[in-house]
Amino acid sequence: MSDDGFVDSQVAFLYASQTGNAESICYKLYEEAVSRGFQASYHVLDDHAKFGFAALRTVVFVVSTTGDGDPPDNSARFWRVLRRTSKDTNAYSHLRYTILGLGDTNYSNFCNTAVRLDKQLAEAGAHTFYPRALADDATGLEDVVEPWIDGLWTPLAAVAQCGAGEQTRDASVTVDGDDEAAQLVVDEGSDVDGIADAVAAMSMAPVHQPLVLDFRAMAGLQKLTGTPRLPAAICAIEPTSDGDSRGAERSEAPATCPPWHAALASEHDGSAAQQPFVATIAGFRQLTSADAVKRTLLVDISLPDSQEDSSLAGDSLNVYAPNDAALVTALLRRLDAAGGACVALHSLDARIELPPHLRRFQAGNYTLREILTWATDLVATPKKQTLRALAECCTAATDRERLLFLTSRQGASVFDELRRQAPNAVDLLHAFESCKPSVARLLELLPPLAPRAYSICNAPGAGLWRIAFNVVEYALEAADPFSAAEDARVSIERRGLCTPWLEMLARGSASADAAARILVARRAGHFHLPPATSQPIIMVGPGTGVAPFVGFLQQRAKEDAATIGSSWLFFGCRSPSRDHLFRAELDEHLASGVLTRLSLCFSRDAAARDAMDADVYVQDAMLRHWESVAEMIVEQDALVFVCGDAKGMGRDVNDALADILCRYAAKHPGAMAKLGVEPTANATDSDPLQPMTKVQALQVLVRLSAEKRYMRDLWA
Repeated sequence: MSDDGFVDSQVAFLYASQTGNAESICYKLYEEAVSRGFQASYHVLDDHAKFGFAALRTVVFVVSTTGDGDPPDNSARFWRVLRRTSKDTNAYSHLRYTILGLGDTNYSNFCNTAVRLDKQLAEAGAHTFYPRALADDATGLEDVVEPWIDGLWTPLAAVAQCGAGEQTRDASVTVDGDDEAAQLVVDEGSDVDGIADAVAAMSMAPVHQPLVLDFRAMAGLQKLTGTPRLPAAICAIEPTSDGDSRGAERSEAPATCPPWHAALASEHDGSAAQQPFVATIAGFRQLTSADAVKRTLLVDISLPDSQEDSSLAGDSLNVYAPNDAALVTALLRRLDAAGGACVALHSLDARIELPPHLRRFQAGNYTLREILTWATDLVATPKKQTLRALAECCTAATDRERLLFLTSRQGASVFDELRRQAPNAVDLLHAFESCKPSVARLLELLPPLAPRAYSICNAPGAGLWRIAFNVVEYALEAADPFSAAEDARVSIERRGLCTPWLEMLARGSASADAAARILVARRAGHFHLPPATSQPIIMVGPGTGVAPFVGFLQQRAKEDAATIGSSWLFFGCRSPSRDHLFRAELDEHLASGVLTRLSLCFSRDAAARDAMDADVYVQDAMLRHWESVAEMIVEQDALVFVCGDAKGMGRDVNDALADILCRYAAKHPGAMAKLGVEPTANATDSDPLQPMTKVQALQVLVRLSAEKRYMRDLWA
């Protein structure tokens, strides 16, 4: 029972999601709540005015964190309102809530959205009815999400009415003798050769990439624990009466914009500056040499005359890209489904709405090919709950048991290997050949197809947005555990979803009469260069991480040189002859004085490092020039911008900055006071100021981040 004894008649499930994970989990919570008998609703946080957030009494939040601790785009308006209303310490005294936060420990501000939300609601008088949980995508969200969901329903029933419903949902599958459905047939005498044949068969189908997994750890296993709950079926597909005639006209027609893009623009009720619109690809050039390891393109996206360019230097744009046409064709063939027929989606339970990415297909105006092309992400890494549901679609016991094993604690290492191999939906279905889900079941299991974000690398005002990106095409290797040859490997080819598509359109537009049309939207964020600031700026951007800084420098070139501070760029690449991106532009800015200092790093070219006195990585160059970097930060209030990979570079640069501050504090006794750091506890009269510790330096960086003096645009 809640503290005030009030039992609500309904509960709201609210989400903020950047990539679709939080949205999907929140929807499944809402769906299960309804099936358990709760009167529930489900909303994105930015719709707070529509569903009347201020009047809600019982809320379950599922929120993710994006960028460097930022809230997702679809919660920006909610946060503005919350910051304003939560100044009153009793503003939300009527609210009982709990929070499930999703994050990634590869980023320094882990689950910052959930932590901030919890703090602000508590300061405004709200009360938790169930402890929050913070799930880590770096180790597997399910490890935290599943137990948290298991424990939610009893405390929720104490604060919200629960009528008759399905009260039993297995949270795990065990083999204790009674659970016949989950019985494992693998024992000490299992046919390991049969397993080897099955694994080998995964590598032979010509229409998909191999998935090579070693299931020998199942031998002798009698019990599985920690498997996720089986998600209920919620989606059904029905053909429309005139579907064949309308669908045949466009079932094979290539489309570069979603068929519902006009409706998407009208549905978007946020800032007009961030509303999706149709733009055209105006040109491109390749920034890397033909023999570079990665192929980097610079693509110009022309804005229509009716579209005002409200972007700021440092903004990103969202690109709405489809699933690959060949992949969709292969999936239709694997599912034995006709892609040209128009169909309508609807919910199997009138009490439960379809999730937003499927809801727009309820009208029956779209073909099955269009739905698979634009609704769900076919290349997203499979989640355990998806595998759990697919296990129930298998006709062969071996396939079912292996899928269940992958979702269990006992199969964690094999699941990690599956994630590393990044199979798409077709790869997965071919790996487990007896798995035959219906199209409707697969649609509801796969995550929504989210737009991809790219940094804008030019200053506003040119009537176009310019983006630079690596075309994601790579090969990875997996050990073949059943080969007689030692260290035998199987090669697996992978492609990204958006960048190969953009390259195809860019090259096609260059040779065609008409430019390709794509759906884009401005993605505003915090990563901005203050106009005409006299503060120095330090920019760290290896590889394509340099893209927004090209826009920064273009913006500074337009401003009065007397009003701007100095600028220092740390840029890294493999080799100056192969992938030194924007070399001419950077040299020009350096010669003109817009860029004061440029430090180069070449990770794979020792001869160039020696000839140009360069370092290996950007963090190495920063540490080499540590005193100059620290002086700019401590004495001149410099702004620090970092853009690029979170797992490697982002973490290493953060550590380097902390080390730099520690070194500077040790050499300059007054630095700690300037940074707002108290002397350490073991200070003495003879040595009143002990050197700054690494923990203190990291805390300084957190504070500088909150003050917008240390800004990072990172991706995993």
